[in-house]
Amino acid sequence: MNNSDAANQARSAFFPDPCFLFDGLSGSERENALAILSPEYPVFAASEKIVRAGESGGRLFFLLSGLAAVYRTGGEKPVLMNRLRTGDCFGAASLFTAGPTPTEITAETECRIAVVKEPELSRLFLSFPQTATNYIRFLSEKLVFLNRRVRDFSAASSDEKTACLLLNEADENGFAVIKNVTAILRTMNLSRASFYRSLASFLSRGLIDKNGNQIKIINSKELKGILS
Repeated sequence: MNNSDAANQARSAFFPDPCFLFDGLSGSERENALAILSPEYPVFAASEKIVRAGESGGRLFFLLSGLAAVYRTGGEKPVLMNRLRTGDCFGAASLFTAGPTPTEITAETECRIAVVKEPELSRLFLSFPQTATNYIRFLSEKLVFLNRRVRDFSAASSDEKTACLLLNEADENGFAVIKNVTAILRTMNLSRASFYRSLASFLSRGLIDKNGNQIKIINSKELKGILS
């Protein structure tokens, strides 16, 4: 084994296992698939941009470790849309689109990423058609999930919207710092009065603790139960 092969095997050990792309493939097929993908493994420091708004797509990302935040840009200030945690995959929807991405993704802690580029993924689909089926299934499940969230969210109560906001904003330790409140509430179609009324309710029920604009989730299980 030459040094290049050894380095490739060492890097391959970092790729997610199991990974939805490889469902239905044997162990040897997975190794061959990884050789086709030739993933890169960059590391991003806290506060560093993983994806900048306006960049073109063409890359599929796997978050191997760390915590990252997804922001929608274009308004007066970026609006936090989601948090990504270890094991999450992102970039799938824009992988084959030519237009720029409207969101930016920032590392909140040190993040290790596996990156696959579109040409290599296209070659994988040709070599192993099962992986193309897996990719379509993954996108379909994401679409069904998002449609359900949009439907549920449009009819959600203020408590449900506030619980959703806190859970999305919270870091790995349960702390949520609410920034750009006005912009976020406008996006959520939630009035400031309703938002603070729900916070007061959560406080009285012992679900959260609050110190200024910093909120600590005390009972995440019951808070998630509000969404079910």
